[in-house]
Amino acid sequence: MPRAKVRHATSRDLDTLVRHRRGMWVDIAHFSEEQLDEGDRVYRRWARPRLRSGTLVGFIAETPGGTPVASGCVWMTPRQPRPMWGGPTVPYLLSIYTEPGQRGKGHATRIVREAVRWARKEGYDAITLHASDYGESIYRREGFRRTVEMRLRLKSAGRVRWKARPRKARSKD
Repeated sequence: MPRAKVRHATSRDLDTLVRHRRGMWVDIAHFSEEQLDEGDRVYRRWARPRLRSGTLVGFIAETPGGTPVASGCVWMTPRQPRPMWGGPTVPYLLSIYTEPGQRGKGHATRIVREAVRWARKEGYDAITLHASDYGESIYRREGFRRTVEMRLRLKSAGRVRWKARPRKARSKD
């Protein structure tokens, strides 16, 4: 059976990218339909100009027949100067999603590899992301390592409390 091919997304793929991002949120969090609908609208307005300008680079895995089965994006995020500064932006990998019936076939891994290949070719010195519990093993296999980012929630209104999946024991690197 032929493998899905990974290609760069265009503005015409915005519906797929929005649908897949929504699927990602459904899988990793608990939001109401209204919250998901609003998230779709906001993401569409945010992503459209960035896809056009090239500050958001999308990747679509599709079957030989042209059906999208997975997607992900790289967003060029600003970064502040520091020692060994690699430039004013760093690629940030986001919204990796695979259709449920297509999982376990390596589509997400191929998207991650293509995004890393793209970032290297463009001359970037790093690529960052936030890993969900679902995706962390893919990123680890591809060489990503945890950093020491922290967060303080300043607002909790509207957030649904839920119990995160237990983390697997991590080996010491």
